[in-house]
Amino acid sequence: GDHRDLHSFPTRRSSDLAGTYHQDSHTAVLQSSDYAFIENNRTIGKAERLLYKAFLPFKSSPLPLNADGTMQDATVATLESTGDNALADMLRNTELSANATIVDPAQNVTSTSKVSIQEKLLGVPNAKNIEITIGFVLEL
Repeated sequence: GDHRDLHSFPTRRSSDLAGTYHQDSHTAVLQSSDYAFIENNRTIGKAERLLYKAFLPFKSSPLPLNADGTMQDATVATLESTGDNALADMLRNTELSANATIVDPAQNVTSTSKVSIQEKLLGVPNAKNIEITIGFVLEL
């Protein structure tokens, strides 16, 4: 059968649903960038603010180490749960699908006095296009 891409319907179709506007929210960066759409910027910006607030109390705090120079498991667990807890409301509100806070216990905190924390975000995509396949069949 044929298929129709709702994105390619004539503009007048958007008037079939009162109060709706069918436009993308592009920004002035490459399409492959995390910041390519306004809604992504809002999500990342909110996550950054929440993470900053959550981790600020850890700044200049002691980080107990194991004898081999790695961070203790309790320290790593505290940092990872802090990041996860900071974004819990975003998950409940479906602003994120999932997240992971990752702290490498083997990072050299002694030499750098810096703790690197990786935050992975799984966003909530939008249905920017809808493809409908339609056609007659001999039987169902």
